Order: sequence, then C-alpha cells, then structure tokens
Amino acid sequence: SGAVRLHTAPSADAPLVKDVGLRPGGQDSTTGVNDTGARASTGQSFAVAERRGDWTAVWYLGQKAWFRNPVKEPTAVNARGLVLTPRAGLASVPVYGRAYPEASAYPAGVPVQAVSPLPYALLAGQRYVVGDRIPGEYYFAPVFDSSGHTVVRGQEEYYQIQFGHRVAFIKAADVRVSRA
Repeated sequence: SGAVRLHTAPSADAPLVKDVGLRPGGQDSTTGVNDTGARASTGQSFAVAERRGDWTAVWYLGQKAWFRNPVKEPTAVNARGLVLTPRAGLASVPVYGRAYPEASAYPAGVPVQAVSPLPYALLAGQRYVVGDRIPGEYYFAPVFDSSGHTVVRGQEEYYQIQFGHRVAFIKAADVRVSRA
C-alpha cells in the first residue's frame, strides 16, 4: 500500500487519530478505504514532531500522529525543507480551506467571498511543511461566456500546507517560516 495509518500513540494498538472536520461529533477514524481521517499517503509531506524507537510522529490535523517507521525498513523518506509555525505571541492560527482575498480587493459587481476558517487550528509549537506562498485569489465566473469572468487578487498572502489528508492555507502574516 502507499499509505500508513496514523495512531494517537507509538503503538499499533493505540487508537487512530481523530479528524474533527470529517467527524465533528468526535467519532473514531476507521481503516475504511474512503476514510482519510487517519491516513498519510505516498507523496504527502509532513513535519516530524517526535521519534520513539521504531515510531515517528508527524504533525497532522493539529495533533501528533504516530506511524511505524523502523530504521531498517523505513516507511517514510527523510527530507529537508521549509516549515511554518505560529509567530511568537500567537497560541493558535486559523486554518483555511481556500485562499480568498480580503473584502476590499473585490470590485463592484463581484460578490465578496467570506474568509471562514476550517474547524482546525495550527497551535504554537506545531510545524507544517510549506508549499507555495500565494496571494488571496477568487475567480468569478457567473456565466459560460468568459468575457464576463473576473479574477480578484488581494494583498493578503497565504501559505499552502498539507494539513491532514487535505491541502489547506494559513495566512502568511500569522506564521514564521524556517528551514528544517
């Protein structure tokens, strides 16, 4: 398989991590093929949070998520790159599913899109791998004829990150980026 299951502790008997976005009621994640709540797949990038024996924890959906990763038969590839963490003084940072521009960037006739956070937070001390740094952007296409389409680009910038089994966005002003 190209995936590993993620546990709450460094043990195959430990429960799988929970995904409050997938299951707001707090139900357990499962090993079902369509359940991505506790699964890391080939090609995803995560920041290491801790290592214990044959187990490695990564930051995943705002929590430590453990998988078996023995030195002699590794299931993960080590890499270096940029990571982000909340800037000094912030206990948590909102996580967004879209990188929309600020309200003042929208011209007349284009409806302002709400910048609403997902039910997750990036907490102080946690680190996530940085993808792209992008401006907030919205593509307004009310009809099929492209002559009426508008691209709205704002000044607010976001970092794209891997957050659980999703791509998510963090406001650049809320975080500090460093090399790991």
